[in-house]
Amino acid sequence: MLISYNWLQNYFDEKLPEPQKLAELLTFSFAEVESIETIDHADLTQTKRGNDAEERKDTILDIKVLPDRACYALSHRGVAYEVAAITGLKQKEMRWPQPKAVEVRPLEVKVEEPELCVRYMARVVENVNQKALPWVKKHLEAIGQRSINPIVDGANIVMFDMGQPLHVFDADKVEGKISVRFARAGEKIITLDDKEIELDKNVLVIADERAPLAIAGIKGGRKAEVTEKTKNLILESANFDAVSIRKTSGRIGIKTDASKRFENRISPEMAEVGMMDFSAYLFEMDKNIRAGEVVDVYGKRQRPLEVAILPSEITDRLGTEISEEKITDILKRLSIRLEKREEELILTPPAFRLDLNIKEDFIEEVGRIYGYEKIETKLPKNDQGKISTPALFRLEWKIRELLSNNGFSEIMTSSFFEKGEMEIEKPLAEDKKYARENLRGGFSQALKTNTLNTPLLGFSQVRIFEIGRVFTHDRGERTHLAVGIQGGGKTKQREAEKSAHLLVSEFFKDDLKEEFSEGVMEVDISKMQMKSEVSDAWNISIQEVEGRKFKPFSPYPFISRDVALFVPKDAEVEDVAAALRTGADTNLLVKGPDLFDDFMKNGRRSLAFRMVFQSFERTLSDAEVNEIMEKVYLLLRKKGWEVR
Repeated sequence: MLISYNWLQNYFDEKLPEPQKLAELLTFSFAEVESIETIDHADLTQTKRGNDAEERKDTILDIKVLPDRACYALSHRGVAYEVAAITGLKQKEMRWPQPKAVEVRPLEVKVEEPELCVRYMARVVENVNQKALPWVKKHLEAIGQRSINPIVDGANIVMFDMGQPLHVFDADKVEGKISVRFARAGEKIITLDDKEIELDKNVLVIADERAPLAIAGIKGGRKAEVTEKTKNLILESANFDAVSIRKTSGRIGIKTDASKRFENRISPEMAEVGMMDFSAYLFEMDKNIRAGEVVDVYGKRQRPLEVAILPSEITDRLGTEISEEKITDILKRLSIRLEKREEELILTPPAFRLDLNIKEDFIEEVGRIYGYEKIETKLPKNDQGKISTPALFRLEWKIRELLSNNGFSEIMTSSFFEKGEMEIEKPLAEDKKYARENLRGGFSQALKTNTLNTPLLGFSQVRIFEIGRVFTHDRGERTHLAVGIQGGGKTKQREAEKSAHLLVSEFFKDDLKEEFSEGVMEVDISKMQMKSEVSDAWNISIQEVEGRKFKPFSPYPFISRDVALFVPKDAEVEDVAAALRTGADTNLLVKGPDLFDDFMKNGRRSLAFRMVFQSFERTLSDAEVNEIMEKVYLLLRKKGWEVR
């Protein structure tokens, strides 16, 4: 969010801290200021309404407003509110002259979906003579926006000033009453940026009696577009459901400054402020406008919230002593209304602070304005005495100790899967729509993937395990262990499975009934017990692997080549490997040469090596690798060695 320092100053009679200092205060108490930029316009105005332009500089603060505060802070007024709370400076009320309501053409509004449009305000304004106000264009440019025409600029000025998105229609192009409804089958709209959007029954639109005028809360349409020739207007200031706006915006692929604000929830009370500010702007632009009465369809009104809290609860949670007087001062700076009932404080946040709902929210507000740096760091008191290790937690770590120390590597797969008994309400993807009912599904895939990569890993056999939660209707949430072994041939595979089954069986009191199937054994360990006695002493010991560094995989596939050759019986393996590396002479050789066969035959020594090639930039072709191998063979023959 780009904030003009000069515009911010308009909210205060006293001088604000210098931009760098202000940025520091905001970062430590409100939101990170990512950058500060000074701009210099020869005719940049003072931005106070009614003043003549004068030469001056401005400073633009780029503030990273996080979603939890976006309901009020995506605006200059929201940031000014924070500045007032942090610095203690008094924020001014911003009120401008309003046009008197007169009789104009009739306006009828019907909200068919009150759950998705909590409030819809509209007003007819006639006899508008457009003229550019000298401060508008420069202010918009300063915060990264372009000027369109005086009317649309006014709607944008108000939105960036106080956070309420607005829209305006050319009243002469609107046919009949305005409806807030779902789109009908076959309806389309051409948006203001000339995109044709096919609408469906889940898209909320603003429409007249013939066709949609706008996609509610997201984008206006060409049908009632305001141009330089527009004389009569219908102003819109509304409040739309955040979830509906987010889903529709994502589905149609349109993100706007308006949709961003609606997605983060805005108080319906702000719709009235937006309407009044926009009316005042038009009145400043042309004192001869004729403004009608405001039509206000407000269904389920926002009710004031009351939260009771003891001052001692605030200090106990923050871990420092703050006087009740100081707490009260901080809360008042945040425009939080206080009422004392016996020992409790009854707190009512301002309407625009939709993020304040529970005690902890208010405690956090006191803490950040008071200053976290003033709160002494200390450990919490241990009033519980001796704490024992939960049996299942200890069991899991004992299994990790057992398997890790016997050559197994632990993996973690997703808790979500493409099928299962418990469906996720809002799945991350089509193949993650269910909570997994066993570990085998994702675990088997991981085993297969790792087995395919054995040449790259330098292993002949993959040994992995996973401890994770599974979910079913009949037994609820349980903890399972999966053990996987793959590779090395059928005989070695069976031997490894038998050894692993015995290892895990001996760990538990009862013999395991579960067996390996396709290289995987899965056991429900929720109610299992260790054979050894459970002790509170934390004596877990997993071997540390020293001297190894993480090396990332290339996302592109690898190609492996085996080289078998006869060499003199006194030849050194390392000398042969060095010759192979020299012959390859490429950074595409990522693994090897690794010796995997060595025997004597007819007085000669036979050696076999594996070499793995891979690129971090592209997929290698067989032709490329064959060309490298031809150079290797040529060098080997020059040394007098026979390639088999």
